[in-house]
Amino acid sequence: MALEDILSRIKEETDREIDTIIGEAKVEKEKRLREAQRVLEKEKEREIKKAKVSIENWKKAEIAKIKQEARKKIIQLKESIIKECFNEVLERFKKIDGQSYRKIVEKWMKSAMVEIGKDIVIVAHRDEDKEVAEKLGLKVKKGKEKTLGGFIAQSK
Repeated sequence: MALEDILSRIKEETDREIDTIIGEAKVEKEKRLREAQRVLEKEKEREIKKAKVSIENWKKAEIAKIKQEARKKIIQLKESIIKECFNEVLERFKKIDGQSYRKIVEKWMKSAMVEIGKDIVIVAHRDEDKEVAEKLGLKVKKGKEKTLGGFIAQSK
């Protein structure tokens, strides 16, 4: 075998080994790339999941906050309406003349007598309350509360 043949053979073997090494390196590179992509994909999915949970928690918190604010506004509106109604009733109550007031109070006292019994004490807040109670033959105490009128019926 001539030197050229030997060199040619060495070159061929070297080329084959280089090709084999390069082929194995490519396979290893592809394997590592796939593994890295798999790991990255898992990490991406985990991060997306965390983000979704975080967003969902934020949404729930915001919804709860909005609901609480809405409930608060509803309560404020209800209180405002009640206050408005109460003020209107007070104004109407102030405008009731003495005779009409006495009729209303008498009706309520008679109702109290039916509900509680005839043996009751009337805590009167206005002179008209006292007059009606005495007219009905009921015991009367003077009310200490400051009110526009009305009475408290108590059993003895």
